[in-house]
Amino acid sequence: MNTPPAQRFSDRVVAITGAASGIGRATAARLAAEGAHVLLLDLDIDGAEETARGVRARGGRADARALDLSSPESVEQVANALMAEHPALDGLVGCAGVVHIDGVQENPFLERGLAGWDLLFSVNVRGMASLVHTLVPALVAARGVVVTVSSEAAYRSRAGRWIYDATKAALLSVTRSMAAALAPEVRVVGIAPGGTITEMHLRDHDDPESARARMREAGGSNLLGRLAEPEEIAAAIAFAASSDASFITGTTLPVDGGGAGSR
Repeated sequence: MNTPPAQRFSDRVVAITGAASGIGRATAARLAAEGAHVLLLDLDIDGAEETARGVRARGGRADARALDLSSPESVEQVANALMAEHPALDGLVGCAGVVHIDGVQENPFLERGLAGWDLLFSVNVRGMASLVHTLVPALVAARGVVVTVSSEAAYRSRAGRWIYDATKAALLSVTRSMAAALAPEVRVVGIAPGGTITEMHLRDHDDPESARARMREAGGSNLLGRLAEPEEIAAAIAFAASSDASFITGTTLPVDGGGAGSR
């Protein structure tokens, strides 16, 4: 991986949802390495605390807090607590997401219908929008940035994961609308990762490390012929959240190894 650039987030405070693992954990490490004080939010508080310990071990600043994006009460409580501690919030990165329904990723339209609809939309769309809405005063005070994390799934047609794909497509629209509502004080930028090797996609396997190795060997259906590592997506998120992207808002950047160009 490339050496992180100069301290683009020095003296800045950035909250990250889904920070217990995967892209969220990699984003926490990247932003902290560039000087950010990262606030790690996740339903898996043990995982978030582990991420925080990793950040601190490398000399960074990190705090962890439990957040259940499916619960409006949890969102409001956590957001208000964050604003009490940080009246000016420089950034919010939404890495949290749910893909599994009843423990499996596949949810065929004809066989299972709307099973899982409420859960996936509550976490992947409503929860993020509600968190941003509540944090607006702190984001405006810092003239901050919101980075949403959608997916290449937003542009695909898959009968087996149609609800997940629909939530990610909805997030594209929500990103544009929030950008229009919050401009010019707050930028809102989306990132749409392609296939990425994360814990979320390995939990169905008895031997996750062997599955990870197989995923790397199998490659990906994109122009680069491989799947992404979480750190690569984190690098794109860091760019979007930084002043280097100061003229970017209201759009979603594909980070998919040319996946869109291969279809």
